[in-house]
Amino acid sequence: MRSKSTQGGGMVFLYKKHLEQKISVCEIIKDSIIVIKIDRSIFLKNDEDRYLVFVYIPPYKSVFYKQYDVNDLFEDLESVLENYSTKGISFICGDTNSRTSTYDDFIKEDNLPESLVDLTSYSADSQLSLRVNPDLKTNTWGLKLLSLCKSSGFRIVNGRHSEGYANGFTYCGANGTSVNDYLITQEQNFELIRKFIVCSFTTFSDHAPLHFEFDSVQATTVNSRSAGIPENDVLTVIKWKDENKFEIREAFRVNYDQLNSCFENRDLSSDADIDTCVESFSDAVVAIAEPFCKVTTRHKSGHKNAKLNFDKPWFSDELKALRRNYIRALNAFNSNSSTNNHNTLNECKKTYKLKERYLKRQYMKQEGDMLSVIRKTNPKLFYAKFKPKKKTLKSNLKLDDFYEHFKNLGLEMNLDSDNASTEESNCCVFDELDAEITSNEVEKFHQLDPGKDGAENCGKKMSSQSCQIYWFPG
Repeated sequence: MRSKSTQGGGMVFLYKKHLEQKISVCEIIKDSIIVIKIDRSIFLKNDEDRYLVFVYIPPYKSVFYKQYDVNDLFEDLESVLENYSTKGISFICGDTNSRTSTYDDFIKEDNLPESLVDLTSYSADSQLSLRVNPDLKTNTWGLKLLSLCKSSGFRIVNGRHSEGYANGFTYCGANGTSVNDYLITQEQNFELIRKFIVCSFTTFSDHAPLHFEFDSVQATTVNSRSAGIPENDVLTVIKWKDENKFEIREAFRVNYDQLNSCFENRDLSSDADIDTCVESFSDAVVAIAEPFCKVTTRHKSGHKNAKLNFDKPWFSDELKALRRNYIRALNAFNSNSSTNNHNTLNECKKTYKLKERYLKRQYMKQEGDMLSVIRKTNPKLFYAKFKPKKKTLKSNLKLDDFYEHFKNLGLEMNLDSDNASTEESNCCVFDELDAEITSNEVEKFHQLDPGKDGAENCGKKMSSQSCQIYWFPG
């Protein structure tokens, strides 16, 4: 889905090929809300279909904000929740530009008097635990989002999920850090979320990715083996990533009981129990750390030569050094989101981006000047650079069909030549035109006057001879 804004933007939804028949796009609203339906057969608890509502609500007074009334977007989002909650299980995920602090997203002390309990079907809000939120500020959109949660019965998962790791900031900009990106669903759906992770910041965006998982059935988990690739052609590498050190530490803290259970009821004097203990502990450590360290590489037999990646022409050694400093500062901020690390990150990022844009402009200007010279000195080469490449047409034409086609063309040409010869035989033939020119005729040509009116004299003197040559009784 592409934004109509001149500044770019938009939303994109990616899925694996084998899930194509299980996933469908239900609705797109104002380039800001996209509803995806996932078939119930994928999940272990497959009583209902699941709807993922991806949303982007622009900040106040932005370019996108001028195109649509953001207040209407909140109303549209509320109507979407009312519609699809009756069809299945709904989850909201995206950038809402809403800062909610630790304010309640449910009605506090929502208890009915005992005298009214039997008179109404009203369901009181459950008193949920306090959300863990490092961003303690609010804004207008945050209050609207909290109001939407209270009216619709949806709750914020960030900072509240039992398997939530590193419930930290989701946005890191030049002016500061905040929590703008959320996963929201109804309280009874929390148990359907196996893991929820606020990932580390990357060089691709100012926003941290949100990672959440559902339990799926084994039959729909298509790996390389089911795609016809041998098992030994897939290599899974568990690689340590220093930038995820904080998240891994938090994950081990949350799963302390799981690790401790590996040593319970074990006889450490027995070699068998020691081996079992070490194996279970290793499996637990890998399962906890795998989401932060897993790198999978697929090797296919008979593959083509690997394509080499080259740097852009303007990517100089100086720019490479600035990029390394930027990544180093980003990793330091992911490990410890202190004010000092944030300032260092902003400075390194700004220096790198400004230098990159400058070198790119210089390169593009140089290329433009070179094309201008080529256009004047070598136009053929100039226009060849803009000539579209010929597309290779793929055809399923068989060799026998190819042979029959040209064989029939040959037969048609022979028939046409026979018809042409028949038509020529019916034409009139004048033998006088094939007769040799006599000496008398040549003498008459020599007697013509060579003056300017030679052509006129020729017409007069040859008129009688012409009649003798071309005229014949009918």
